[in-house]
Amino acid sequence: MSSVNGSFAAAPVPVPSTATSATTSDDAAKPKRGRTSKPKVKTGCNNCKQRRIKCDEKRPSCSNCIRSKKICTGYPPPARSARPFEEIRIAPKPLSAAPATTSTATTTPPPIREPVQLPPRRIVKYQKRLATPPQTPKTPSVPDAPLMLYRPSVNLPIDGSEALYFQLFREHTANELSGFFDSVFWSRTVMQECHSETAIRHAVVALGALYRTLEKSCESPPGSPSADFDPIDNAYQHWEMAVKQYSHACNALVSVNSADTRAHRTRLMASVLLACFDSFIGDHKQAIVQIQNGLGLLEQVRAERRRAFLPKPEEPVEEELIQMFTRLAIQAKSYDMAFHFPQPYVIRLTTPPKADPGSPSSEVASPVSIHQNPIPERFASIKEARLAWDTLCERIFRFTETMFAHAQTGVMGILPEELRQYGSRFKHDIGAWSVAFDHILATRTAPGVSSQEKAAIAVLKMFQIMGQILFLMTFSDSEMQFDSFTAHFKAIVDLALEVVGDEERRAAAKRCPDPRFCRHQDRHERDHFGGGHEYYAARHLKPSFSADLGIVPPLFVVATKCRNSLIRDQAIQLLKSSSRREGMWDSELTARIALWIKDIEEEPDMPTPGQSPVQSQSRPTTSGSMARPSVGSIDFGDRALGPGGNARWDDSRRESQVAAALFVRQQINQPQQPKIIPAEKRVMVRAVEFDLRERYALVQLGTRGLRNGTLDLKTRVTKITW
Repeated sequence: MSSVNGSFAAAPVPVPSTATSATTSDDAAKPKRGRTSKPKVKTGCNNCKQRRIKCDEKRPSCSNCIRSKKICTGYPPPARSARPFEEIRIAPKPLSAAPATTSTATTTPPPIREPVQLPPRRIVKYQKRLATPPQTPKTPSVPDAPLMLYRPSVNLPIDGSEALYFQLFREHTANELSGFFDSVFWSRTVMQECHSETAIRHAVVALGALYRTLEKSCESPPGSPSADFDPIDNAYQHWEMAVKQYSHACNALVSVNSADTRAHRTRLMASVLLACFDSFIGDHKQAIVQIQNGLGLLEQVRAERRRAFLPKPEEPVEEELIQMFTRLAIQAKSYDMAFHFPQPYVIRLTTPPKADPGSPSSEVASPVSIHQNPIPERFASIKEARLAWDTLCERIFRFTETMFAHAQTGVMGILPEELRQYGSRFKHDIGAWSVAFDHILATRTAPGVSSQEKAAIAVLKMFQIMGQILFLMTFSDSEMQFDSFTAHFKAIVDLALEVVGDEERRAAAKRCPDPRFCRHQDRHERDHFGGGHEYYAARHLKPSFSADLGIVPPLFVVATKCRNSLIRDQAIQLLKSSSRREGMWDSELTARIALWIKDIEEEPDMPTPGQSPVQSQSRPTTSGSMARPSVGSIDFGDRALGPGGNARWDDSRRESQVAAALFVRQQINQPQQPKIIPAEKRVMVRAVEFDLRERYALVQLGTRGLRNGTLDLKTRVTKITW
């Protein structure tokens, strides 16, 4: 008999001797039951593992430790080899008590836990921490310190439970949200606004709680007790706080006085923060709606200023807020161009000829500032180069959007050839930007350049290369034309290697200072970089989120459009190992889509009817290289065979051996060229419907250059889950 939880066995009941003698003969007649064969379990808390007893692995303390009145010191993390690489997930919402493999894992309420009694010393320490207001962070002294954060006063109208998340946002989250580039918006403007605007303050606390959720969700296992266990420091508690504060921010926006001149600025800033929150949790549709609302409000405020006939066409809000909306619009537009969302989740930078009044994007116009400077001969700083690229990229998007609206081709993502001359100026501007940026690109490895600045330079160059490829291919209806950009694809991968490699080395030095005791070296993955680049597997990097774009979109372009197998594999490996979400771009989703496209395009050719598999393999390759000779393809010619049918076999065998030796010698002297994927096997993404919270994607592939409504014989549809 066992207890309710099956952990305790009932004590044996004394049996009288008479009863024992009466049952001895019956017991002897029964065959002894063999020991049940069960797999050996190596998990359990540290105490149970030392005592070599079975642990029920209850949290916060196992039953054995409670019964023996011992302090449960926690559970050791499993080996990295025991956790498949694909299990690294970015979605910050923690799993509840239900198993992770069930569909209700994200909807089941958290289990009811008994209250945990803290020692009196811990209670006093915890109460003191809640009563203490957030302190001003110290200025970092390391050379790679980010832009100094704004230091708000300690008299913010904020309670103790919110103060911890506000401090986390101020010290850590603001820098993470800015990505690879310094941002005055995150480090100063948002912090200042928290003093006077309740909606902004709640949104900041929500993002701080969301980052804490991500940190606790990445533990192994999540919520594992330790020597300084805190009953409120678990992923689900942080998640509840994040959702609660998000709701408070939305309610506070409703109560904002619309007659106040500051109301528009508050709503615009809140749209940015809430869009980041929605992107963080994987709700890209709601994030797009937030961006649409912000762009619509920005255009409305601009129209009001134009109607006021002001002497100077000044912007209604500061330039940095305009820049944030420009980047959010570029981000959402690139997301739509890659995955082809349906209405109304489409960002429009220009008013369509026939606007749908029911679409939230009908009144949206360009967010770019009215003050645009020409591209100089040399950029003075990385900030100037970034602003110039954002402006140029937004202009290109508006051009293509306008041309697609008036073009009658009906072909997805392809402009008519006669419009090429209208877009020739953008080709010149992209080249001019690259020339002006070359001297900054060359200085990224110079002494004194911080790691953040080095990464920002590399990422910005990746943007430029990606933009050049995609814009030039806007006028091409053949996937074969992407082969002319192989060198560009290689440059993107090389730059991404620098970024991920530097991040991995810093993370390894922080998490595992002594490599001899590193627990992150057991993951067996295929290395696509030729050996000697173990840090590119990014074993020490934790899942991360930034509000700005980085390496994911350029690597996705390489992984889906580059048909050089080695370069494509490298891009996919970097996406898989990076484990990051940049705005709405998720590295796990893009890696899995690219893997499926690669499998389709590189699947082996099936033999034609009446042809043996050996004959199919002996055909010349599409690259024109010599096929490897095999026994099944030896040609005996018209020579008559001798007795037994093998008189000429020795001669033929010697000829085949000579041919094989010549083939090997040719391969050593001149390596085989990469196999060219024919046009009939190449596909493109036609549509993707996905949910990052539920971790699935419905992907549809098809033919490039096919008119809408035409039967597509290369249509492939699949559901990807992770």
